Amino acid sequence: MEFERFGDHYVLRLNPGEEVKSTLLDFLDREGIGGGEFHGFGGFCRVRLSYFDVTTRQFKPHEIDEQVEVVSLLGNVARENGKPIVHMHAAVSDAQSHTSSGHLVEGVVRPTLEVFLTRFAGEIRREKDPATGLDVLALPNTTRGKQGRAAC
Repeated sequence: MEFERFGDHYVLRLNPGEEVKSTLLDFLDREGIGGGEFHGFGGFCRVRLSYFDVTTRQFKPHEIDEQVEVVSLLGNVARENGKPIVHMHAAVSDAQSHTSSGHLVEGVVRPTLEVFLTRFAGEIRREKDPATGLDVLALPNTTRGKQGRAAC
């Protein structure tokens, strides 16, 4: 991976064979980034997506073992137990322009992946939500007011 820094903004280029999540986590740890957001695009030769089933509270995997275009990669950076954590979603397209998307578990880069990262001044944390079992953003400020729930 190569990168260049512009103040609080980074431009990263991942190379063939690099796994996006582990590569980003190593980079975030080295740079001491505790909060941020990123987006990117490029290609994967293998990708594992997942879908969170709210009824079973489990992720359902979807693996694609072929060359795909990464048409959208979106994510954020936080810390959990002092280590960086990324939450990523991706949309990928195959040779017939069929698109798959979801929570990105793993993606092996081929031929390249360009990532644009913005570093936040502070640290964002995640904590376990007992209602869903998910690691959610731990945000200290709340608003008081009418809180309703949409029927789903």
